[in-house]
Amino acid sequence: MQIHILYFAQLADLAGKTEESRSIDHNSPAELYANLKHSYNFPHEFKHLQVAINHQLSAHSTELKDGDSIAFLPPMTGG
Repeated sequence: MQIHILYFAQLADLAGKTEESRSIDHNSPAELYANLKHSYNFPHEFKHLQVAINHQLSAHSTELKDGDSIAFLPPMTGG
């Protein structure tokens, strides 16, 4: 299935892009993030991220569907 991935903050910097499309053969956000973490050397553990699917904050266990967009939101700091 085809998934559109949006990158923000540090993850965009490390990926060198703000978005991309990928073809995946699973429906797990955790598995997708594990692949991205390996590809781009993302420092965060999946459990420390927020997940947004189709622009809505979603549970980590939400299953992906063909055509979905997903964003992994890293912890933010600042004041």
